[in-house]
Amino acid sequence: MSAREEIAYLKGLIHGLGPAKDEGQNKIFAGLLDALEALSREVAEQGELIEELREMYDELADDCAVLDEDLDSLERAFSDYSGEDYAFDDNDWDEDDDDYDESYVSVVCPSCGHSFFYQPDEYEEDEPLQCPDCGTEFPQHNK
Repeated sequence: MSAREEIAYLKGLIHGLGPAKDEGQNKIFAGLLDALEALSREVAEQGELIEELREMYDELADDCAVLDEDLDSLERAFSDYSGEDYAFDDNDWDEDDDDYDESYVSVVCPSCGHSFFYQPDEYEEDEPLQCPDCGTEFPQHNK
């Protein structure tokens, strides 16, 4: 029998005894039955929560297995390119990449302190900059 069935059986036994001569004894039994019923409800709710968590765990385990398989396939794919034929050399950079570094300027917003980059060539001489974080406008620093 489940806990709820046992409690219902006890309730029936107590009610079947009829009125007791001691009123306090009836209150004690009623209080105990109420406490047992509340406890059985909480146990049932916890059981449902545990089952939900178990299902979530199973889903996460399945997702992790899929991710692990994907990672393994990526590792195998990239391990094919680790040979000397594919070795990277620092001299492989184009000289145009240096122009890229020079075309951006780093600035710090005087209002919020956010640091960001902008291209001075894209702005008019007295056109203000706008912080992408807080939206404050401030003048460019001309070098």
